[in-house]
Amino acid sequence: MTALHIFLSILLFSIMIIATISIVFGMPGTLISFIAVLLFVLITKAHYIGWTTVIVLALLTLLGELGEMLFGIKDAARAGVSRKAVIASVIGGVTGSIVLAPFLFGIGALIGAALGTFAGAFGASLIESRQALDAAHKGWVSAIGRLKGTIFKGIIAIIMLIICIVEIL
Repeated sequence: MTALHIFLSILLFSIMIIATISIVFGMPGTLISFIAVLLFVLITKAHYIGWTTVIVLALLTLLGELGEMLFGIKDAARAGVSRKAVIASVIGGVTGSIVLAPFLFGIGALIGAALGTFAGAFGASLIESRQALDAAHKGWVSAIGRLKGTIFKGIIAIIMLIICIVEIL
């Protein structure tokens, strides 16, 4: 392995680690990791990571991004959350993530996403049903679904990183 390839490998791993951490902030970390891997493969002419691995990583990226969304939607649908409340929960989750991101070394973004998701689903459900207990339940279920989706996507990103480390080393 040449010095250039060592540098590119370290750069790839660094980007993938940052992308994995960015999932906490609501970013598409698996997609960022995949793009970094694809560029690495193109630059190194698939010498260290093969095209079969790229396809596997593409599938994992798709699984991670869809899985995050589906966890939240599935849990919310099971609890009877309306479409408007789901949209409000997504807006609340993104807003909460942005507002609390500077706190607790970034973990605030995850807390903010959960609180914002709760607030959005709760508020919209309360307006629709006028029943606070039911709205609180829907908000809680939506927040838990969001957290499960984020954790799922984070696990997928870690698996992608491990696959790349094993392939390159």
